[in-house]
Amino acid sequence: MPAKTSERRAIYDQRKKKGYCPRCGNKTGKNSKFIYCDDCREFFRKYNKKVSKTLNKLRKAKYDERKENNQCPRCGKKLGKKYTKTICPVCLEKQYNYNYGSKKPVKKKKTAKK
Repeated sequence: MPAKTSERRAIYDQRKKKGYCPRCGNKTGKNSKFIYCDDCREFFRKYNKKVSKTLNKLRKAKYDERKENNQCPRCGKKLGKKYTKTICPVCLEKQYNYNYGSKKPVKKKKTAKK
């Protein structure tokens, strides 16, 4: 494989245009909806699974360490001693906006029964 990125990209484009697997150069099936051949797709699946496991372990360790040190697990900001929630107000607001949009629902006031 060539060392320069531009050369590798040119080979990738040539193989893709001709219907070959861009990674290994093997012929892919005519009716295949995938760019890569089955062997290369299997390689990527295994590689991504392995990388995901290690990343998840690192993220979990960081999350646990921050919780233990009374920090926001997302941004690392120090939380006050009396603060009862796990996540800081800024991150909570971001999460709320992501889940529900920018509009906050109006809480209904309870009326006394007569």
